[in-house]
Amino acid sequence: MLEREIIQNRGVENVVEDGEVTGFRFLVRMPNYRGAYGRLIDGIDVRIDGHHWDRTVPRWTLNGIEYTVEDLQASHLDVRWNLDEPAVITVPHPGGLNPGVHNLEIDIAIHAPYIPAMFQPSLFHAQRKVTVVV
Repeated sequence: MLEREIIQNRGVENVVEDGEVTGFRFLVRMPNYRGAYGRLIDGIDVRIDGHHWDRTVPRWTLNGIEYTVEDLQASHLDVRWNLDEPAVITVPHPGGLNPGVHNLEIDIAIHAPYIPAMFQPSLFHAQRKVTVVV
């Protein structure tokens, strides 16, 4: 079951590849009132511990498949972020995050093709204290 918050409390962890911590990941739920096709996702800005990653850097995992923002925008109708499915956001950060509490802040950019550009929400902002356990 998804939590009410956009940033989910569960799923915050460091990413280990070939025995080395290469970054961290966390779960986010769809901030809009309906799902969206991958091509409508313009990325996610991530800020934590004084670090900032531009919206094109984090990778997205939807339906168990990892994508870059470029991959998502090149997809057609075969990639979808459903309302009831959390997206896994993976951020490259050598060494990962230290165990403990962190203030995670995000801005998700999604556009809706059926709404005129001047009325589009610019970003879905969320912030939450998250805990990284070893």
